[in-house]
Amino acid sequence: MQNPFMSAAFKPDLAFTGAAERFFELLKSFSLPGAGAAGAAPDWSALAGSLAGQFEQWLKSSQSAGPWFTAASASGSGAGLGAAASSFGPLPLGAGAAPQQDAQRSWDLVARLAQLQAQLASYWSEIAHDAAQRFVTRMGAAAGGAPTLDGALKLYELWVNCAEESYAATVRKEEFCRLQAQLANASAALLVEQRRHAESLVRAFGLPSRNEVDALYAQLKELRTQLAELTEARRAKPPPPDRATAGRGAGKRPASAPARDRRSRRARKPRA
Repeated sequence: MQNPFMSAAFKPDLAFTGAAERFFELLKSFSLPGAGAAGAAPDWSALAGSLAGQFEQWLKSSQSAGPWFTAASASGSGAGLGAAASSFGPLPLGAGAAPQQDAQRSWDLVARLAQLQAQLASYWSEIAHDAAQRFVTRMGAAAGGAPTLDGALKLYELWVNCAEESYAATVRKEEFCRLQAQLANASAALLVEQRRHAESLVRAFGLPSRNEVDALYAQLKELRTQLAELTEARRAKPPPPDRATAGRGAGKRPASAPARDRRSRRARKPRA
């Protein structure tokens, strides 16, 4: 089940406006002249069932935690296990098929997720019905006429407050927190099993596994870092002098030296 509230196209303002419009239409359906007895106030308790059902569906869609929960949210754990068998079962490819004990662990994890998801659904139902009862109680004796847009907006804000209070009161319970932790652990364990099956499958076909590819990427990254450090150090170091040029310059005599040597070697004439 894809979570529409985590997508990039989700806009909270438009979502709030659309929800308020649907709430206004729902109020009008319960406030029409033919909806109740003549001269009698509308039965707002009947509205609680519709609000609770919509809120429960919203909670289930907004708290979706993965594709395996779609199968787990079926009518029972057996149905979820059978539907998930085609998604998580080992491929019948001989050497590529997972061992029986590994496959059995995957089925056990899927069944465990179905059981935990069913427990979570009971909490969503509890939150939705409690919020609806809070809303009906706080509304009291509302006007029986056709609702106005301003009045519907105030009622919608009241409904949002009741829903938030019911949600906060339930999720702070120790049992609910423990259930969320169990769901996270079971889903993480199932993900590990899926990766193990994938590793076995790619090795059977002679392909590099995920761990091997990650190790190659790590080595390549390390080599690139070392090469960049060596290149930077070479650029910062001044170039050494040329030895051939330095040797020729050291052995060359000044131009005036031969002239002095010739004058010193000139023979002097004997005196008379």
